[in-house]
Amino acid sequence: MTAIVEPGLGEGGREERPTGLPEGRGPAAWGSDLVVDVLRALEVPYLPMNPGSSFRGLHDSVVNHGGNVTPQLLLCLHEEIAVSLAHGWSKATGQLGVAAVHDLVGLMHGSMAVYNAWCDRTPLLLLGGSGPADPARRRPVDWIHSATTQAQLVRDFVVWDAEPMTTAAFAGDALRARQRALSAPRGPAYVSLDAGVQEERLDRPMPVPDPGRHAPAPAFAPDPEALDRAAAVLEQARRPVVVAGRIALEPAATAPLAALVELLGAAYHDDRNWSTLPTGHPQNCTGDRNVLDEADVVLAVDVVDLAALLRPAGRGARGAGLELPDDGPVIVDLSHGDLGLRSWSNAFATPVPRDVQLLSDPLLGLRLLHAALAERVDPAAAAARRAEVTARAARLRQRQREQVAARWADRPISPARLVGETWQAVRDVDHLLCLRNTRTWPEGLWQLPGAGSYLGHSGGGGVGYGPGAFVGGALAARDRGQLGVGIIGDGDLLMASGALWTAAHYRVPALLVVNDNSSFYNDEPHQAEVARQRGRPVENSWIGMRIADPAVDIAGLARSYGCWATAPVEDPDDLGPALRRALLAAQEGATAVVHARVAPR
Repeated sequence: MTAIVEPGLGEGGREERPTGLPEGRGPAAWGSDLVVDVLRALEVPYLPMNPGSSFRGLHDSVVNHGGNVTPQLLLCLHEEIAVSLAHGWSKATGQLGVAAVHDLVGLMHGSMAVYNAWCDRTPLLLLGGSGPADPARRRPVDWIHSATTQAQLVRDFVVWDAEPMTTAAFAGDALRARQRALSAPRGPAYVSLDAGVQEERLDRPMPVPDPGRHAPAPAFAPDPEALDRAAAVLEQARRPVVVAGRIALEPAATAPLAALVELLGAAYHDDRNWSTLPTGHPQNCTGDRNVLDEADVVLAVDVVDLAALLRPAGRGARGAGLELPDDGPVIVDLSHGDLGLRSWSNAFATPVPRDVQLLSDPLLGLRLLHAALAERVDPAAAAARRAEVTARAARLRQRQREQVAARWADRPISPARLVGETWQAVRDVDHLLCLRNTRTWPEGLWQLPGAGSYLGHSGGGGVGYGPGAFVGGALAARDRGQLGVGIIGDGDLLMASGALWTAAHYRVPALLVVNDNSSFYNDEPHQAEVARQRGRPVENSWIGMRIADPAVDIAGLARSYGCWATAPVEDPDDLGPALRRALLAAQEGATAVVHARVAPR
């Protein structure tokens, strides 16, 4: 008997259901069927991809063996979008993101997104097609689209890779890749499935290994002696500062972090592009760089790039001001330390002193450190620090509000007003902040409730991450009843604007605000700085930067992908009403885009 299921819309969005399939999922009959059974056993809900013949067997198995459910194919218009979508979804859920990329050319397209995920410590499983290994089975195109060691393209920035050549190895290597990707330090893994083996008929049943017996490594605790040293240092601190980084993706992190900050009476400061403690917490001094400069002890919790935190470099002469003073703060580093370093990339390899290293799972280490300090901190001294820090944070927030108010009526629209109006529009809506402008973000304005409420930055600084990651985050938000919200630059959006089509096609409700300064503006000050150093005209710094003449009709572009969109908003008084209309459209199920012309800073 054949059950005919028409394609249609489910509660969660467009579900492209195949027709003419028997009821129920039968046993795997082809090599790639087994891969789909493994993905189902791992409860993988989505498989973003750009189609390619090297995994045509897998594609067929997802549709006609798996019924396009667990996983469901998500068509993307570029491989970089597919990987970025999985990246954003993984950060929003804490689960393994999975994407498929077409042999060599697809992997080349997606490699920037793979690097972002590696720098961002995000667990991904990337499935590719390769070969066939048997030259007799290769079509002419297979010769130019395959390599002897295809994984070599990304081997230096994945945590594990494999190129299995048998059906049984498909299952084993997929489970191994998932196990490694989700074990500390996390990151992307790449498994290339031989195209010939994908299309082989199985001559016997192939059981799926039990995923429970291939679980990720458990969290590990810090060395007891190091934990005791850290507690002693913090107990004696006079001006302690706590900084939290990537632990901001763990919703469970806010409570123990707040408890530790309050116990110590410490000032708190977010690491760059993260938010773990609620914005409104009375000891949150994010935006006051001086608290770090004045600290005698800094506790860095899951700060991946500790050197950038302690000695941030501006746009001045290279190497200027990068040395920490000898009388700098005592550093207590609670993180996975250098476990994720690779010899190929210089990422996060800047030499930096650590006085006490708590090599540990950050969340587990945070709880153990609080327990170790509970009976050691002088309550009176902590209370005095807490009162001082609270007053300092209150003055900081007042200054931040005044800075925003001073530019509220600016024309063109100030970045601060763009953020403020967006916050006013969504503040009463259960939302997930998937993206934000980083360089011009006005601290203290958007009241983030703590860890898990904002997905952070790309990790690797690869422009073009934003659109796909936004859609991935918004997809995860949709599935748990939230609204995905983001603020994106025009340059980032235009590199991968096709992600909007995927959002519209799969009915992902979201609100995306485009901060259009008509420039790759981050580099304009760099050009001005070089010109100053060389005694040349700084007025020419705009050349080769401006996205103008012609100006891009971003709202029109978004509509062409099927989104709801506004015409460019230029009057600051029109911004609030435009955002409210967009929010209503998003709440009714649209991917809504607000295009705003904004001042560079």
